[in-house]
Amino acid sequence: MSTSAAGTRNRSSGATYPAVAWAIGLVVAAAVVVAAVAFAGRWRTGSQTVDSEPATRGREAPAGRDTDAALTGWPQWRGPRRDGMAPPQRLATRWPEGGPPVLWRQSTTGPGYSGIVVVDGLLYTMMQDGPDEAVVCLDAATGEERWRYRYRASFVSDQGSGPRSTPAVYDGLVYAVGATGLMHCLDARTGRPIWRRDLIGELGGRIPDWGVSFSPLVVGDLVFVMPGGAGGRSVAALDRHSGAVRWQSLDDRPGYASPVYATLAGQPQVLFFTAEALVSVEPQTGRLYWRFPWTTSMDCNIATPIVSDPYVFISTGYGRGCALLRVVALPGGGAGAEVVYRSTAMRNHFSTPVLVGEYLYGFDETRLTCMELATGRVRWHRGGFRKGSLIACNDKLIVLGEYGKLALLAATPDGYRELARTRLCRHRTWTPPTLVAGRLFVRDEQEIMCLDLSAPPVRTDRLELASAGKTAGWSDER
Repeated sequence: MSTSAAGTRNRSSGATYPAVAWAIGLVVAAAVVVAAVAFAGRWRTGSQTVDSEPATRGREAPAGRDTDAALTGWPQWRGPRRDGMAPPQRLATRWPEGGPPVLWRQSTTGPGYSGIVVVDGLLYTMMQDGPDEAVVCLDAATGEERWRYRYRASFVSDQGSGPRSTPAVYDGLVYAVGATGLMHCLDARTGRPIWRRDLIGELGGRIPDWGVSFSPLVVGDLVFVMPGGAGGRSVAALDRHSGAVRWQSLDDRPGYASPVYATLAGQPQVLFFTAEALVSVEPQTGRLYWRFPWTTSMDCNIATPIVSDPYVFISTGYGRGCALLRVVALPGGGAGAEVVYRSTAMRNHFSTPVLVGEYLYGFDETRLTCMELATGRVRWHRGGFRKGSLIACNDKLIVLGEYGKLALLAATPDGYRELARTRLCRHRTWTPPTLVAGRLFVRDEQEIMCLDLSAPPVRTDRLELASAGKTAGWSDER
């Protein structure tokens, strides 16, 4: 805190005008007000620690608890950029005893591992509903059901039944793929069907052993899918407005991973992790750019490729391990790929890692692991989550264990550093969490729940001293 001279001195006698006493009194009063504000701020915060940018001096800081209208930020599998990274937001880094507040719970009508998408205050997911698969829309703030679109389909497995693909929401439309390959485009507000395609019967695809699991990728006017058929019908692009087939390509058997769009070596590319290889195709034509063979037991290429230009990282379980590729431009145009390393240090069964800075955080089978992307060097391991999943926000990791253990960690290569932990349930939680506006959406085998992870609001106050034409300001920055 600093102030300017509050009064003027009589040059001949050294006497101070009465304004000095007035100013001193005002400054003392201001100090009392500031102390009270600071105490009130600490009272509001309690034992929670705020993870945020400093409060803006001289005006109200952004609220820690966003309005319902701000629930706009997770439109597809793995979030806005399909990388498991949530946009920056203010999170509490300590949780109350008993865990973060549960804002609502909603029972599911049947099994499924479909992820949760939140756009414009509405939540979308898929689940089994008796003999039908269902695309379901809930109010993200309350959990109240808005609409449900059912169609006759059922996939049964000893490893979990029901749909497992995550819908994509783009420009007012929902694109959803069921476990038997039935794909629907629906109106996002009403659930009204726009078009339907049978990726198996119409596009010549194949249902893999554990069900159709990839999540559709929408880019511009195209939606990219993986039917997995032979004879040039393995991967495909559909017109997102009509569902018409724009192209089909390759002969690979279907994998379980979701496609990714990226610009690498100056070339826009769509990457598909099929049962046989990581392949890169030209988005508008399906023409093959490059291919990196990669097979596993039971064709289980599941985790989504991680892209960090010019690199692509892939990983699988069943003892197979991981690889880092460098994508390069070819002299005659197009792109190719070179192997940087292969390793067994990161074996992702079905959970996809996140890349924070230069480090990957993911599950090496059942051990949470930090690994340097460029070298494959492992920095640390930690058990206790079994086959968990995770997302990242700011410089934090939100880790969900296989049976409901939830933890908040610092994303640091220097060691496992846990900030908060709780137990949500004891049911299987194979669906990764979703984070929007400080609210965490979690799904287990029986219900969907919404948790409040946001930090309390931080208030700032401004006291103006109209002395000597200057202003002194304070805030409760912490």
